[in-house]
Amino acid sequence: MITKIFLFQLLLTFLTGSCWIYFTVLAGLRFGSKTGGFIGGLPSTALLSFFFIGFTQSPEIASSDTTVFPVAIAISGLFLVVFAMLARKGFMLALLSAVGFWFFLSSIIVFFRFGNFTANLLIYAVVMLFAYLMLEKYLLIKSVSSDKTGHAEKHLAGRSVFGGVIVTLTVFIAKTGGPVLGGLFAAFPAMFISTLTISYKAHGIEFSRAMTKPLMVTGMITIAVFAVALRYLFLSTGLYVGIFLSICLSAVSAWLTYRFILSRLK
Repeated sequence: MITKIFLFQLLLTFLTGSCWIYFTVLAGLRFGSKTGGFIGGLPSTALLSFFFIGFTQSPEIASSDTTVFPVAIAISGLFLVVFAMLARKGFMLALLSAVGFWFFLSSIIVFFRFGNFTANLLIYAVVMLFAYLMLEKYLLIKSVSSDKTGHAEKHLAGRSVFGGVIVTLTVFIAKTGGPVLGGLFAAFPAMFISTLTISYKAHGIEFSRAMTKPLMVTGMITIAVFAVALRYLFLSTGLYVGIFLSICLSAVSAWLTYRFILSRLK
């Protein structure tokens, strides 16, 4: 059912998503792919999705929707691996293949209904390690330095609006799709797709490819921390305190990730 609060949610999602993508790509252009990927990997779509599910339905339903979320995060990590593997054969081929792979694995989740949260966390951990080793050891993804000339920023605002539309559609499906689809699409790589697309348009395929590793490392760690914290804090502290504490814990994990992992990556 389309309500005023739901329309407000979509508007807020569009504005937040567009701004987030703008600053993600801008940071990448000015400070390098590592910084841009770090910002792009922070919880954004998931934060908005779960908050509004809790606000418009109940914190209990939002907590329940996190059950399948760790597996969905894992699939998003594999999305980045597929993109990085195929990027040099053509951007559209790589992107469409990665999206198709995401939908293929997601259909398996929908069919089998992964209902054990602990087992889903284990799957997430194994896939995260695999995705990291693929990007770091096999594909040898390296960071790309910044471009401070400013020529690549000309159409960045308009392209960020495109990214905001993708994120908004994702939140719409997450809100209306039920517990399984809701949990899946809360982890749909909308921010990844938008960031990689705009980075490619602004700075070329190597820069876009280089962002996959910091996106994966930051996204799979900080979003997982956010989701696990939210699952239990929503039930014990309520909507507003729960979302605030989840953001705080995710922020701490983001700082630790940047300080001790991303800063050491090549």
